[in-house]
Amino acid sequence: MNKPKKKFVALKKVREFFSKQPDGCQAEYLLIVEALERDGFLVEPYGKKIDSDLFEIRVRRGRQVRVIYFYYMDDLVFGIHAFVKKSQKTPLKDLKYARVVAGSIKRGEYDE
Repeated sequence: MNKPKKKFVALKKVREFFSKQPDGCQAEYLLIVEALERDGFLVEPYGKKIDSDLFEIRVRRGRQVRVIYFYYMDDLVFGIHAFVKKSQKTPLKDLKYARVVAGSIKRGEYDE
């Protein structure tokens, strides 16, 4: 029996962020998203769990671009925040922002 596929939904801010990235970065991001949708999960170096509910897509071509995402319901994956990582640890402000957005989506309060 085949595992059900996931549907990745990037929020408008994530889509706008990637529209401004170099072509190679965009291409790597799309390949990683395809793997996430197909397999339902990512392994390092392409993805990483960052806390109990949040995960990150790790685009390494050119700049260290990250997309924080979370699983919603059975088949949805929301890409909720994108940024360029400049240090070893994910900045606390980026994690806090992602948690707020994830919470508002889960409560049905998020509006683009």
